[in-house]
Order: sequence, then structure tokens, then C-alpha cells
Amino acid sequence: MPAASERGQVNCNIETMWDFIKNMENWAPCMPGYVSFKEIDENVSVWALKGDMGIFKKTMDFKVTVTERKMPERVAFTLEARKEGIKGEGSYKAVAKGEGVTEVEFNLDMTGTGFPAKVVNALLSKTLPRDCEELKDNLIQVLEKEGQSVDAR
Repeated sequence: MPAASERGQVNCNIETMWDFIKNMENWAPCMPGYVSFKEIDENVSVWALKGDMGIFKKTMDFKVTVTERKMPERVAFTLEARKEGIKGEGSYKAVAKGEGVTEVEFNLDMTGTGFPAKVVNALLSKTLPRDCEELKDNLIQVLEKEGQSVDAR
């Protein structure tokens, strides 16, 4: 199962981060290849992402289901692109490291299923670490802006 993990530090307090992170609609635009977001209910949404796996570029619909929310430090979820035979899971973890500083960790594990699994897994092994890093960087950038706007109020 191809996997990726990224850690970083955010100049934002953990409570402000939680206000942003608890809503998956806030995360979706931070994903590499973001196209659109549709909420089914508070735990289930569909994210359209344009995948860039080398020579293959395709928009895929991922059903994202939140499986755990533990305020203010953890969100876990599953994801599945049924048509493309991809499924997996991910998580966000946060630890307060002082006033206005939080350490975050993002994890993504995805795997191909069915007939094309070998090819899909080979492509995911190459692209997942890059995509996880980009997600982390994008979220940190947005969260730090969110923290500044809270401080300015």
C-alpha cells in the first residue's frame, strides 16, 4: 500500500486550527489538483481532484468519509475513487507546542484495487509523497493566514 507522511510546524494556535480543520470543505481546496467539493452530510463528501500521475492526467471523484474527529487534535478519514479502483485512508494530527505554535502531521495511505492495481500502486508510490507534501504546505500557509486574521480581530 503506497503511503506518505508529512510533518510541519504552524504559527497558529491549536484551537484556531481546529475551527478550520474540523470542516472538510476547508481542506479540499488545499489538495493538489483540486477541482470541486460537494458535501453529502457532515461526515461524507465528494472531492473532484485532477490527478497528475506522469503521463496520466484525469479528474477523479473521491468519496471522503470522516471516521473520527477528536477535538482539537485529530481527524481521520477514508477515501475511495471507485471508478479508478483507488481506496485508502488518511489522518491529520496536531499537538500544541506553545502559545501560537502547533506541530502537525498528515498521513495518506492509498492503494489500487482490482485489475489495474499494480499499475495504480506504482504510480501512487511516486505521486503520493509529493501530493502529501503539497497538502501539508498548502494547509500550513492557509492556517497561518487564518491565525493572523484571528489575531487581528
